[in-house]
Amino acid sequence: MPKVLLLESLHPAARAALEAGADVVALEAPDDPVDDATLAEVEAIVTRGRGQVTDALLSRCPSLKVVTRAGVGLDNVDRDAAAARGVAVVHVPNALTETVSEHALALALAARREIVSSARSAREGRWGDRDHFSGEALAGSRVTVVGLGAIGERTRSLMVALGAKVTAWSRSPRAVDGFETDLDRALTGAEVVSLHVALDDDTRGLMNTDRLALLAPGAVVVNTARPGVVERSAMLSALEAEHVAVYAVDGFAPEPPPSDDPLLRHPGVIATPHVAALTGRTYAALCASAVTGTLDVLAGREPGGGARLAPR
Repeated sequence: MPKVLLLESLHPAARAALEAGADVVALEAPDDPVDDATLAEVEAIVTRGRGQVTDALLSRCPSLKVVTRAGVGLDNVDRDAAAARGVAVVHVPNALTETVSEHALALALAARREIVSSARSAREGRWGDRDHFSGEALAGSRVTVVGLGAIGERTRSLMVALGAKVTAWSRSPRAVDGFETDLDRALTGAEVVSLHVALDDDTRGLMNTDRLALLAPGAVVVNTARPGVVERSAMLSALEAEHVAVYAVDGFAPEPPPSDDPLLRHPGVIATPHVAALTGRTYAALCASAVTGTLDVLAGREPGGGARLAPR
C-alpha cells in the first residue's frame, strides 16, 4: 500500500478509510520529526490548517505524488515548490461554504447587537447596562463583503436576506448587485466588513491603517478568512481609537496565541479558536472528501468526492 504522512488529525471515519487504503504515518503534532527513511517512501501528505508543507519537507519526499489540504485555503502549502516537483495539490474548495458563512454571520450579529457584552452584563447582574445599550440591527446597515468566492458569495446573500445594504468587492469582477470594482470605494462608510479573501502576497495586510480609516466610526470587522489579511498593529490602533468598535475574528497567528496577546485581550475583540468550519457534519464530510481525493490521485485518477486539484 502507498505510504501517507498525516500531519494532523482527521475525523475517525475518514481516518479509518485512509488506513484501509494506505500505510498511514500519523504525527502527534505537525512539526514532529520524521526520519529520512520514512519520508523517502511517502507518496502523499495530508494536512489541515496547521501542518506546514514547505519546500524543505517536499525536498525530503522524493516519492511524493500528492499533497492534500483538508480544507479550502492553501497558504500552508508551498504550491510553487510542489509544482516544480510535479506533485499534485488537492483541496476541498466547497465543503465549508455553508458553515463558514454561517459563522461569519453569527460573528457579525454578535458584534453588531452587542451579544457578548450584554450576556456578560446579565450574568454579572448588571441589568442597568441596558440603559447604555447601543447595538444596531444588520438590517439597514451598510455592509461590505470583501471577496466573492463561494463563502463570500454565500455570506453576501445572507446579509442581503437580512435586509443589509450590501456592497461587495472581489479581485475578479462579478455580476452581483452592489459590486464595486474599487476596494477603497467599497470600504468607504462601511459599518460592517466581512472578509473572505485567500491569504497571499496581494492580500496580506489588505486591511491596513488607511483602509480601516475609510470605515464608518464604530465599525465592525469580521474576519473568517486568515488573520494575516488584517494588519495587526493597524487593527489595534483602530480599536484603541474606537474607530473600529469590534474586531470579530476566527483564529489567530500563531495558534494558539500567547495568553497575553494584546489583540486577543482587547475588550473590542471577539475571538473564536478557528472553529468556523468545525461543525460535526461539515468536519466529517470535509475529511472524507480529502481522503477520497488523496486515494484517487494515488490510484492515478482525478480526485473525486468533492476534492479538486488546486489551480497552479
